[in-house]
Parts: sequence; C-alpha cells; structure tokens
Amino acid sequence: MAPEALQERRATGSRGRFEFAACALVAFALVFALVGLPLRARADDADPWPPEEQPDVTRLDVERLPPEAIEVTRDLYAHGFYAEAWLGARGYVGGLGDMSNVGPMAAVGVGYELFPWLWAGAIFECSFHGTDAPAPPSPTIFEQLGLLGTLRFQLDLSARAALWLGGEVGAHLLLNDVLETYGYKDATSLGLMFGGSLGGDWHFVNQHTSIGLLGGARMLPSVKGIDDVATIAIHGALYLRYVF
Repeated sequence: MAPEALQERRATGSRGRFEFAACALVAFALVFALVGLPLRARADDADPWPPEEQPDVTRLDVERLPPEAIEVTRDLYAHGFYAEAWLGARGYVGGLGDMSNVGPMAAVGVGYELFPWLWAGAIFECSFHGTDAPAPPSPTIFEQLGLLGTLRFQLDLSARAALWLGGEVGAHLLLNDVLETYGYKDATSLGLMFGGSLGGDWHFVNQHTSIGLLGGARMLPSVKGIDDVATIAIHGALYLRYVF
C-alpha cells in the first residue's frame, strides 16, 4: 500500500473514532435528559424531603435553640477517668542543689474525678540534671524517677477556668553512683518523696480536653549532703489533660 494511501487511511480511522466518541457522548446526554425529566417532574409533585417540621410550642428542646442560647456549663464536659502529660523543668534547693543544674522534666498521670471538686490519681515522672561541682569526678548527668499518688481539690472559677491544689506522696529513685562520691550516701536508694502542686486549668471548647500550668515542690528527706541538709525539688510544667 502506498504511503499516501496508508496516511489517508490512518487519518480516516482517527476521524472515525473521534466522531464515534462524540456521538456516544451526545447519546448519553440525550438519554440522561429523557430519563431525568420524568424523574424531576415526579419529584416536584411529591412531598418535599426532608419534610418541613412545624415548631412545637409545647417543647423547649435544647436542639431547637440557637447555639448562642445554650449556656456552657461544666456539666457539658466529660467526667470520670482522665490522663494527662506534663512537660517542664525541675531544680533543687539545698542538698542536691549545691552540685546540680536545673533540668528538663516530663511526667504522665492517670486518675479519676471523684467529685467536681475532688480528683484522685497517680503520677510517674522523670527528670535529667547535670552535675555542677569541682572535679574530680568530671561533670556528668543523673536522673530522678518518681512515682506518686495525688489528691487534688479544684475550685471552678468559670465554665472553662479552674484552680486546683494537690497533695502528693510517693517514692523517688536517683540513678548515678557518682552522687555518693559527692557525699550523698543514700541518694541512689529508694526514698520517700512528698509535697504538692498548685495549678490553673483552662478547658477547651472540646468536651474532653484542657490545658494548664502548674508549679510545686517536693521534699526528699533522705537525700542529704555532707552538711546534712535535705533536698527540696522545685518543678514547673505545662500539662495537657484528656477526660474520657
């Protein structure tokens, strides 16, 4: 077959496929138009959906009120079990404060809202601190772990803001034998820890979530240096709470 004839045949085939596709589109459009007209006419004659509901003057359902008419109270929030996470810093006064720096602190807590004004829970926490004392030994890092039970009393200032005060008691563990080198003989043994925290809580519009700031102090009576002064740990943190 001559090249001219082959080229003309290809052009004719392409044009034919294009015309077929155009005709198919037109046919589909006509079919949809013919089918849609009766359906639309039938829909216009039928009852409207969803049906229009007339106001019931004998009921005052909350759902019928505009959003601005619904009063936001703490009864709308979730109550019961909660979990929270802390992120902050801790430093020491007396005892370990003579040879350590302020370090980062993190904690997780779980608990239960017994009453709107009373919360009970448990906290697991850890912090990291660098030593700051003359060598030897050379500067290093030690960790403090803690597990505490807490009882908090909360005062609601508004539907979203609250203040709380909590007492805390539990145990601590310091990880690094270098502390004994500095004269803290019982520092690396499991010891008693007690104190408290004061916090401010702000509830999001979300039913479950709030955020807050807290600060407090803990006494570590068994962590004493050569001057026999007990250690006080002071902490501050930002926390996020989720109530299930």
